[in-house]
Amino acid sequence: MLFVCTVRIAPENRDESFRRLKEHGIGEQPDVKLLGAWISLTQQETWAIFEAEDAGSVMRLYHPWTDLNVHKIAPVMSFDELRTLVAEEY
Repeated sequence: MLFVCTVRIAPENRDESFRRLKEHGIGEQPDVKLLGAWISLTQQETWAIFEAEDAGSVMRLYHPWTDLNVHKIAPVMSFDELRTLVAEEY
């Protein structure tokens, strides 16, 4: 299953967020694979795509950061997968 994660970094938390990233990295969960990650030019938003069996695994990955940043985690699918599902129903 694919998940997209959006993180909003408050300006007052930027330096602490970068310190933690430098010290600990993004983090790892054995059942979560990072497919790609991006940061905005303002350094106040990030986006990442993960592959995982369940949402809880991705949530555990971000838990150490929830005291600093606002996270949105959503399951997603490719348009090809959607096209297949829609074709089956209609």
